[in-house]
Amino acid sequence: MAHIVVTRPQGKGQELADLLVVQGHKVTQCPVLNIDYLASDEQELATLDEADIAVFVSQDAVIGLHQQRPSLPASVQCVAVGEATAEALDSYFKCRALVPERHDSEGMIALPELQQVEGKNVVLVKGRGGRTLLAKTLKQRGAFINPLVVYQRTAAQPSSDAWLQQWQQDQVDALVITSNSSVDAIFASQDPQLLQWLKSRHFYIVSARTGAHLEQQGVATDHISIAAGVTNQAIAACIDSEQEINMSEQPEKPEPESAPSNTSAATAKAPAPKVQSGRAPAKQGVSKVGLLALLIALGGGAGTGYLYWHQYQQQRSATEQENAALVQMQQQVQQLQGANQALAEQIKALRGTQQTQQQQTQQWQQDFNDDISRQLSANQRSMITHVEQSIAAAKDNTQPPLDMNELRRLVALADFKIWSESNYAGAATVLERADALLASYPGNAQLRRAIHSDLQTLASIELADVQATVLTLHGLGQQVDKLAFNMVDLAEETVAADKQELSENVSDWRTNLGRTWDKLVDDFIKVRKREATIEPLLDHEQQRLIKQRLHFNLDQAGFAATHQYVDLYKQSLQSSADLITRYFDLSQPQTSQFLSQLKQLRLQQLTPAQPINLATVSALKES
Repeated sequence: MAHIVVTRPQGKGQELADLLVVQGHKVTQCPVLNIDYLASDEQELATLDEADIAVFVSQDAVIGLHQQRPSLPASVQCVAVGEATAEALDSYFKCRALVPERHDSEGMIALPELQQVEGKNVVLVKGRGGRTLLAKTLKQRGAFINPLVVYQRTAAQPSSDAWLQQWQQDQVDALVITSNSSVDAIFASQDPQLLQWLKSRHFYIVSARTGAHLEQQGVATDHISIAAGVTNQAIAACIDSEQEINMSEQPEKPEPESAPSNTSAATAKAPAPKVQSGRAPAKQGVSKVGLLALLIALGGGAGTGYLYWHQYQQQRSATEQENAALVQMQQQVQQLQGANQALAEQIKALRGTQQTQQQQTQQWQQDFNDDISRQLSANQRSMITHVEQSIAAAKDNTQPPLDMNELRRLVALADFKIWSESNYAGAATVLERADALLASYPGNAQLRRAIHSDLQTLASIELADVQATVLTLHGLGQQVDKLAFNMVDLAEETVAADKQELSENVSDWRTNLGRTWDKLVDDFIKVRKREATIEPLLDHEQQRLIKQRLHFNLDQAGFAATHQYVDLYKQSLQSSADLITRYFDLSQPQTSQFLSQLKQLRLQQLTPAQPINLATVSALKES
């Protein structure tokens, strides 16, 4: 069986590892990513309180949000990318979430609940980075998207060389990768030999997007297998089926062929010399012609043997080459048969998946139609009934009776816009709709007169532009630091007559002694006398506090104008004018212009002088 590395983050790969061990594989867990949870500010978390829909893209998004707030508003509709994320929402927030059939962004986009989202606030609880398809699609459908980033994925090591060297030493066959970030962390190496070895491994992934990312890294398509889902069971099933296919495609080893044995050449026996009986053998000389014939015979036999051996070696080499080619061809045929079988199984699985999806689509359409039928509100049913009555009346040339409930609802809505929202233009629009409703029914002159009276009253209201007022106050706040304080100029010193001249009369020695003493004291202590009244001056800290108080009054006036707190608005402007008059130089043109703008702003009308009571409300009660 294969040696497989599971690269999921710490604590998320144990279940998959146990399933693979049961199947007989050797498993090594090596988390290549770290999950760092991020802290969000109060303003970002506050978007959940006004959200209509909260979308969670992973279990880490649920955990990261739960670390910052323990609960979700009861009115928010939760959407989870998969079953594991939905279980995490149920565990941490006790929230039942919608789960798409396809566990990715495309699956969530296809949810019926995310089709009509115009004007809705959608909070996307996610990690840093990632895909933008979901946010862009919902924004195109008219939703207000508020991303809430609660975690980020970072590589466990800056370089993957240590991992690759260890995996190569351990003879790893395949890797399980569940995200593009894991692919980037594993391929973070500058060693071409390690990268080439890594590309030759088999990769088990959970999405086609990750497969495309692997192909960009140079991994061949036949080294990539995509599981049918993101669950551990789906990944384990994909690995198990892939291993069975690989085992069935391994060719059987051919039986070794026995090589033909070499035939040895026959040896010729030389004739033995004849021995004459009764005599000693006589010495005979070797004939030169016989020796030459013997050498020629031996050379001819050796040449014939060499030719036979050379032809045999050529035949043997050709036979071995033909056998090797035949074995290679058999292996290729077996591989093609296995590939065809795998392709047939994939086509069969795709057809089954397509059929299942068609059935699910039909069931979803039926459920959606049933839900729409059940979710029709009472007002919608009443409207349908009203339209049906109108059609029937048109066929009978009779007019349906006036719907007094609709008229009361419109008048109440106009009154609400005046008192709660101070939206006088909106109230006038609603009253015009009520007048159009009454125009088709005679005998309602009193109500229509009351409506037109209220329309004239609303049209005569001239209120200040609050946005322009706030911008003007902001502009005045930028000029505060340029205003000059009213600093007091010191009066001229009073020069006393010099009465310290010494007399030449000896009898004036006492007077001369006193004048000498006064002059000596005046050299050490100088007393300056001024006749004008001197007011105390402001030091730098007092000047800073006065300008800070002026800034505060202007900001407070802007807040009061926005929320239509008339008394607070006028009081803040009056306090600002008092500070300008008391401490700043009014002779400067900039200061006088600043004070003039404050007075003009104070005279602006934020709300009507008298409360608006609709005459239509009283007339409707009397009718």
